This record gives sequence, C-alpha cells and structure tokens, in this order.
Amino acid sequence: MAKRGAKAGKQPAKDKNELRAPAQSRSRASMEALLDIGRRLIEERGIDDCSMSDVAEAAGSSIGSLYFRFGNRERFIGEVMKRHIEHGRASFERLVAELAGTAKPPDEIIAAVTRWIVGVFAQNQGLLRAQLRRTLQTPQVWRPYQDLARLVVDRLITLLARCPELSDDPDWQQHVRIAMQIVFGTLNNILINRPGPLELDDRATAEELSKVVVRYLRLERPAGNA
Repeated sequence: MAKRGAKAGKQPAKDKNELRAPAQSRSRASMEALLDIGRRLIEERGIDDCSMSDVAEAAGSSIGSLYFRFGNRERFIGEVMKRHIEHGRASFERLVAELAGTAKPPDEIIAAVTRWIVGVFAQNQGLLRAQLRRTLQTPQVWRPYQDLARLVVDRLITLLARCPELSDDPDWQQHVRIAMQIVFGTLNNILINRPGPLELDDRATAEELSKVVVRYLRLERPAGNA
C-alpha cells in the first residue's frame, strides 16, 4: 500500500517555452485575433517595424496580456508564421482533394497548382519577404516554408502519377522537382528583387510559369487538342 501523502506519479515538467494555451473558446478566439493582427502588421510593415505595443494597440488589448500569453516578441512572431504555414497547408490539401476528384490532363493540373503557389506569394508578399530577410541571419526560420514547398511538389507528383503522358520519361518525377524548383526560385527572386517583367500581382505570372513547367516536361498538347 502506498504511503499516505505519496505522489501517485511524477508529472512531466512543463516546457518553459511552451505557448500558454487558451482555456476557453473565447480565449482561443482572442488568440486567433491577435495572430491575425500580427500577420497583418507584418504584411504591411515588415517584422522589424511590428512591435508588441503595436499589436496590443491594434487589438485594443494591454501589452501585459500579450506578453502573458506569448512570452516574448520572437515567440509571437513564430506563432504568426506557424499559423500561416498551417493555413497554407490546409488550403493546398483542399486543392489536392479537388484535383484528385477530376480527370484533368497534366497541363491543367500543373496550371492549377502553379496558380495556387503564385496566389500564396501574391497575397503574402510582405510576410514572405520579411521571412526571407530573417533567413539571412537565422536560416532555420525558412525551414517550415521549405517543408511546405516539398509537400506541394510531392502532392503534385502524386496527382501526375496517374497521367499516361508522363510514362515515356523514366525520370519524370525528378524533372517535375526541377521544374518546380524553377517556379519557386523565380517567385523568390520576384519577391526580393522584382527584376521584371513578371510581377506577383500580374495574372500572367501563373500562366507563364505554368507554360515553363509544361514545356520543360514536354507536355504541350497540339493546338487542336488544347
């Protein structure tokens, strides 16, 4: 028999870096609102000009409650970026499910995925630009975006695997990866340098990048079959 007063089991030590979780749905909604505001301010101003006091003021909250919930500015920014990645992944998985339920030819699948990628860059230019700049000093902050890009390419390969048009190329999967590296590299270059002629807000950008991928993979259809 256990001695009176003895502990039933040792509780695991709480990670001091763990985000303070909201206990109620109202509190969770408040946290989501703070992250939304943080994302908007980063998009508008960049990370360096997004202070915790700015977030608190925009939210109509006290800076003390902001620090109580997130601990410090770096953790707050990290949560904003983490949430952005999670939303992006969920959005892309919905697109994949939609494409998987159709019988689209490979060029149309590539066009749909490329439009989604360009749309993400266009809608989050400030946030992505801020992260790329942070990456120069802290390379690991870009890793979640690299992981999302790999997921996008992996899902694209899965969607294309059912297309007989690719069966003549034994290395088609590697070629898809190379083609999509060109897409992501071009978008990163536009994001940072804006060399022209393509711009993220230009509808032609997704179309032109899709053509690059399709031509590289030799998937162009004859004009009469387009």
